[in-house]
Amino acid sequence: MNLANILKEKSPQKSDFLKELIDAYNNMGMLELELDNFEEAEKLLIQGLKICDDEEVDSYDDARTRLHHNLGNVYTELQNWKEASGHIQKDIQICKKIGHLQGEAKGYINLGELHYRVQKYDEAQQCYNKAFQVAKSLGDEDALIKQIKQNIKTVAKAVEVFEQLKEDEQKLKKLVRDTSNARGTSKERKLLLDQHAWLDNLIEKASMICAWKKVSGPHGN
Repeated sequence: MNLANILKEKSPQKSDFLKELIDAYNNMGMLELELDNFEEAEKLLIQGLKICDDEEVDSYDDARTRLHHNLGNVYTELQNWKEASGHIQKDIQICKKIGHLQGEAKGYINLGELHYRVQKYDEAQQCYNKAFQVAKSLGDEDALIKQIKQNIKTVAKAVEVFEQLKEDEQKLKKLVRDTSNARGTSKERKLLLDQHAWLDNLIEKASMICAWKKVSGPHGN
């Protein structure tokens, strides 16, 4: 990036090159994100935002929304939920302001995934529904709409399994109590077998939810 910075100082069209420089940091950060080099991606994207601030780039410039979008993805992968939420919401805010509907829809998808990861399923559904409404207003986003519909189905299934998991947990607790009370009686062996069966059932459903840890999110911006 040294050459880019030298050219920046010599460029007669500073504003044009400035945007190219910021986009270069965004693109390199996005590449590191795709390679799962999250800390390196974070450094590059933060540097892009620093350039925006140092050069007094407008708060609602589209270059900023791309950086916030990808930082939201980075912090989601790092499970830094507070930072992720802040950048994703900033991305959505800018996209709304500048009328970038595709970016707004993708922002809601990212926010939905964040809520999904921390098992806030109602909030996740709300975000995906917002993404769906925005995406519907776009004429040629069939793939994006299909992705959102799939995410909505995945969250609905997770809610169903999660509710079953809570019910099974209560049944297992009752079995444990019943087994304790039946100790030394003819019922003890059957209750122990039932207890192990319910425990296996709980483990299977918990594993299913863990396997759904990441729903389908948009690519980098």
